[in-house]
Amino acid sequence: MTKIFRASILLSLLFFFSAGILYFLDIQIARSCSDPTFVPYHLWSFVVLFLLYGITLFLVIQASSSFQKEQKQLQGKLSSCTDTLNDVQSTLDDAVEKKTFEMSVINGSLNREIAERIQAEAEGIKLRKRLHAILNSAGDGIFGIDTSGKVTFANHKATELLGWSEEELIGKSHHDLVHHTRRNGHDFPVEECPIYMAYKDGQVHFETDDVFWTKNNSSFSVEYTSTPLLDNKELTGAVVVFKDISKAKRIEKQLDLIVNSAGEGIFGLDIEGNVTFMNKAASIMLGWKQEELIGKSHHKLVHHSHADGSHYDEEDCPIFAACKDGQVHFKSDDIFWAKDGSSFTVEYNSTPIIEGKRLTGAVVVFRDLTTFS
Repeated sequence: MTKIFRASILLSLLFFFSAGILYFLDIQIARSCSDPTFVPYHLWSFVVLFLLYGITLFLVIQASSSFQKEQKQLQGKLSSCTDTLNDVQSTLDDAVEKKTFEMSVINGSLNREIAERIQAEAEGIKLRKRLHAILNSAGDGIFGIDTSGKVTFANHKATELLGWSEEELIGKSHHDLVHHTRRNGHDFPVEECPIYMAYKDGQVHFETDDVFWTKNNSSFSVEYTSTPLLDNKELTGAVVVFKDISKAKRIEKQLDLIVNSAGEGIFGLDIEGNVTFMNKAASIMLGWKQEELIGKSHHKLVHHSHADGSHYDEEDCPIFAACKDGQVHFKSDDIFWAKDGSSFTVEYNSTPIIEGKRLTGAVVVFRDLTTFS
């Protein structure tokens, strides 16, 4: 039973109940009235009530029908809104699920990256410790400087040679502490310092005979290499590796004294037969100063001809042969030519110089047989 049908029955009952009461009242009024001209209204009441009932029922039905149509429209809209909401909810759920998955992937990647960074940091710490141990085990002094010339690190050997602790060196100007003065006591401008130039021009600078100054203001001879540090092609400083060559210099000086005190002539040759050094006796006998022969071919200047004046091919020369075959060559009767064009009879040994397993030249020791005879 629909709501409209129930409302129509209830309205009909009310009308019939109201019509019955009016009819009863009209009959009572008609009985009590003595006027013969009185016309009872109960029939008209029924007619009017039924008209009102019909009109009211029609209006109720129309209103109900309109309400039902509006309700259906609203239900349609509600259904459409519900479908839309369901679609939005489904889309939102998919988006949330997708974002949740993406977040889980990102979170996993982030966790892996964190783990990798932690591992890299641990490995970096281990590597730094290893490098620190290697640096401190090195026999040469090693220190780093930034682009301001300030020390960034120094190994144990460097602090030992310089007399400064690492804490005293770090953050201070290396040049002001260690390299401020030349060997002759004159100031050493930092702009002329090869170490300084390495982190300015990006070139490797090498010095074989320089001096560093210690904490107690004493100096010692050094040989060093200053190598620029590059980070993504940008100069960030330099690394300096140096060694104390004071002892080597003393030995070299002693050897120089010994060689120059020898009565025999001594000279060295490189692999091409060019003179690399010559002692004082050789210079006196040959008439050439050391600087005049250094870098020049010994054979072309001293051993170019036989005693009869004929040309002496270098390939036949026992001295030159020692530079090529690595064998000791001895000659008891040969000719050397002096700077003034004179010649004298000599006896010589040509001994090869072998560094490691590499032939690098020869040392020749000779004496003037004319003098000894």
